[in-house]
Amino acid sequence: MTTTVYFEKNGGIDIELRGARKVLSLRKHIKIDPENLESVQLVSDMKKPKFYKKVAGTNAWYYGGWFRKNGENEFWDVRNNERVLVITTKKFKYKKLYIEVGPDFRLTPSKP
Repeated sequence: MTTTVYFEKNGGIDIELRGARKVLSLRKHIKIDPENLESVQLVSDMKKPKFYKKVAGTNAWYYGGWFRKNGENEFWDVRNNERVLVITTKKFKYKKLYIEVGPDFRLTPSKP
């Protein structure tokens, strides 16, 4: 099972981790209020980190959990780095969140 990203009407983001991902990343749910969002972008073929200080989670075949880079907290839920949603925040527990999304994921809704 994969992670589901919901864009709320108020501009916030609701991230729900399922199956093994919630166990491996040690999180089930992350909710970001709109006032804490700085930017959201979809990245293709993102390079996986070479070195991170692992706080909680795993970094074997799957990067999942809480990591520190340059004194800032980051959250990763990435196995396949072909399509990754990168969320940058302000005044939130994680400065950046990296969430793997499927091939059908779109940042903007499709037109009818």
